[in-house]
Amino acid sequence: MSGEPGNPSDLNELRDIIRQAQSMGAPYPQDPAARITVGRDGKIYRGDQTGDEPVSKVHHGTFAALSRRAERRLAEDRRFARTHMPEGTVYIDEPDVRGWAYSITTELNERYTLFAFFDGREYRVKLVEPALEQLVRRKIVDAHDGHLYPDGTICLSETRGAGQPTLEEAFSKSVLWALGMGFVRNGYRFPFAAEGR
Repeated sequence: MSGEPGNPSDLNELRDIIRQAQSMGAPYPQDPAARITVGRDGKIYRGDQTGDEPVSKVHHGTFAALSRRAERRLAEDRRFARTHMPEGTVYIDEPDVRGWAYSITTELNERYTLFAFFDGREYRVKLVEPALEQLVRRKIVDAHDGHLYPDGTICLSETRGAGQPTLEEAFSKSVLWALGMGFVRNGYRFPFAAEGR
């Protein structure tokens, strides 16, 4: 690590610079002395590196931590899932997959496994089983009529690709969707959509 090219940089100094920026909420500090950059060869520089070597700015924000808002949302979701979602609902927490897997059986006695997740703005739901998105891809079921996209994501609102603001609303709408899809699978129109939509 280098303060200036060729000068070793202290790991404690780097830690202090990062923590200071995080405590100030400054992912890109204005003060040149409070910045960290990385050279194309992977060397880390502290301060304002002005040599000939091109450098990349380092985002000084926190690594992989939930914000307080995200922590509150997850705690609320855990309470809701425990008290209102089907028994056997599980929270999956993998690097690229975080959300709630649950199974329901509709009034038409059809079983659906669904996955609700927060995409950073809202909650969306993906159909896991049965694999009906294949019917959409093969154009046996129209994506518009079935309210199911070719990637298996369910259309939960009037805006294309949009979800619902809460886990509760995404869950409840997905249950209603599953019942409606049962009618579509049996050759009828989706019963819960206004004509022409």
